Amino acid sequence: MRIAHVLRPEAVVIEVRAASGDAAVAELVAALAAARSLDADLALKDIAARERTAPTIFDLPPYCVALPHASTKACQQLVMAVGSSRSGVPWEGAEKKAHLIWVILVPPQAQALHLRMLSRLSRLFQQKGVLEALLGAPSAARFIERFAAAEEPLGDIEASEGMPTFCVLGAGHGGMAMAAHLALTGCKVNLWNRGEERLLAVQARGGLDVSGEVDGFAALNLVTTDPAAAIDDVDVLMAVVPATAHRGLAETIAPHIKDGQTLVLNPGRTGGALEAAQVLREKNPSVRPYIAEAQSLLYASRVTNPGQVHIFRIKNSVPLATLPAYHVADVLPLIRRALPQFVPGDNVLKTSLENIGAVFHPAITILNAGRIEDTHGDFEYYVEGVTPAVASVLEAVDRERVAVAAALGIRANTAREWLYLAYDAAGKTLLDAMRANPGYSGIRSPGTIQHRYISEDVPASLVPLASIGEMFGVPTPAIRAVITLASAMHGADYWAEGRTVDRLGIRGMSVKDLRFLVVGAEPLPQAPAEASAGKAAPPPPRPDKAAQDLGTGSPLAGEGDL
Repeated sequence: MRIAHVLRPEAVVIEVRAASGDAAVAELVAALAAARSLDADLALKDIAARERTAPTIFDLPPYCVALPHASTKACQQLVMAVGSSRSGVPWEGAEKKAHLIWVILVPPQAQALHLRMLSRLSRLFQQKGVLEALLGAPSAARFIERFAAAEEPLGDIEASEGMPTFCVLGAGHGGMAMAAHLALTGCKVNLWNRGEERLLAVQARGGLDVSGEVDGFAALNLVTTDPAAAIDDVDVLMAVVPATAHRGLAETIAPHIKDGQTLVLNPGRTGGALEAAQVLREKNPSVRPYIAEAQSLLYASRVTNPGQVHIFRIKNSVPLATLPAYHVADVLPLIRRALPQFVPGDNVLKTSLENIGAVFHPAITILNAGRIEDTHGDFEYYVEGVTPAVASVLEAVDRERVAVAAALGIRANTAREWLYLAYDAAGKTLLDAMRANPGYSGIRSPGTIQHRYISEDVPASLVPLASIGEMFGVPTPAIRAVITLASAMHGADYWAEGRTVDRLGIRGMSVKDLRFLVVGAEPLPQAPAEASAGKAAPPPPRPDKAAQDLGTGSPLAGEGDL
């Protein structure tokens, strides 16, 4: 990563108009907010609080450089704005005039990167001729060009110490969004994909171009189709592939995954962690990684060109649960160093049953099939594709999902409640909440009905819901209707292909059995001493604690949730 990678011409002001330091900062933050996703008011507040403690201004005769900066929740990544002034801007509290004003904002999780950036800027400004060249730049584009030339000999800034290392498995829109976001947070990131075609543009440049809520060039450590190299010596494996690929992915990484590494399915859909644990147990029984699943994908994103991704929105919060549930205390703090949007999920049954993709994707796509085929998807999927009649079907599917969860003792959020939590959406009905959600604005429909919204979400989301419902006597007529229509539309048998209770290995289990499985059972056996010597491993299971909770019937997590 380099500073030049995050500079944007729109946020470089040649000859600021402001006559004071505070006004100059406000002018630059306004320019930054126009070019980036930024809460300008919060940014100004946090900069002012930081600068009150000690103005950051350096005397480098004959010039002065001001570096107003802050760690703030106003941004999702490191962002910068720069202003120049040949005559100098009077700087409050320093009795000096600043000729170069460099505003730096970082999210709280990127403080180590923040310090590295300040160190690099200080080093560059002391080099002979650098300030003179920057102050003489006639345009924003030339300013960035001159800065990049000065920075070139220093190379990339190394990943921040203390941050976890990641391998993102999958180079679709979600995988590219996650890899770019993590890299721009200061993490060392590898990107793996089964096929090479999606990686060619990324390999050619050594990283990804990202726009939207996160913006810039994200340099990656390794881009490869070799699973052994990709996951070697990383802390967290972020699997961002269709749920129908979870089994195959688990088989691919099984020979290479190590004790103490964390595999996170983003998202698990319904039963993803159970399936992955089953495969790893079969293929490599001696190794004990942590296994987790996210309730939904953190990003609303789309690939715009080869090696380029646009992030429409980053969700406020996404529950993450582990198998067994108590391992979340080992996994979540590590991941939250880079991605604080992840919050504790009760267990993988709840994250699976709060799979909102199951509610939205198949029904919206099927009910808009004619429009998709006629326009090749030329409409806004979540806004124009959801009419009052379509919303009625979504609500019917959602009621059945919530009823299946209730049969297992889980209080699942409705789809409308989920929109409130994930996106800060508002509205008294599901239709209102979807239309009021800014994160859905601009997202186009798939161009064909041969899309993962059916081929993934039906077998990996709706089929397990219907199958679990049948096992516990919960009627699911709306869900079954969508599965039947999807099968007919695709010429497939999604009942046979999907994650039934048999495929998940839970046929015949009672509610108590399932609770014990996800809360207190060991997903993978203990590694032999000779195989795990000197390696970090998860703590031993605590079935006694789980049995105690289940035996008393006391709630395991608020409101009687699992």
